[in-house]
Amino acid sequence: MAERKVTSGRWSRIQRILKNAVVAEKGQIACLDTADGSLTVAAVSTTLIPIGFFEESFTGNGTRVMSVKLFAEIDVQLFTASGTGTPVDADVGKICYLRATPEVSTTATSSSVAGRIWGVTTAGVWVQMFGNGAAVS
Repeated sequence: MAERKVTSGRWSRIQRILKNAVVAEKGQIACLDTADGSLTVAAVSTTLIPIGFFEESFTGNGTRVMSVKLFAEIDVQLFTASGTGTPVDADVGKICYLRATPEVSTTATSSSVAGRIWGVTTAGVWVQMFGNGAAVS
């Protein structure tokens, strides 16, 4: 029986690209857009998740990385990206699904929900797990 190393973290801030032409003001609510994984301000949209407050003021140019102080700390775990439905950076904010341990995927077919993607790096996929009956939204 193989034992696996668990890599986890507790995040209170996140850095993402601010959408082009979006005017972010320090202290304003920051939203993660699940359509492309970028940051934006609150607006009428079904793809936005309010996550925290902007820590500085800036008008987005499509490349500027902004820091957001999250409303609450989140616990994230690092998983391997599955070869099927491999999460990419634009999937930040989306729901991912369990594959073979310790893999996650963006493919929902015949898979159980794992959690929300908060980061995709060369090391793997950072996921906030939906354990203990946490709501999926």
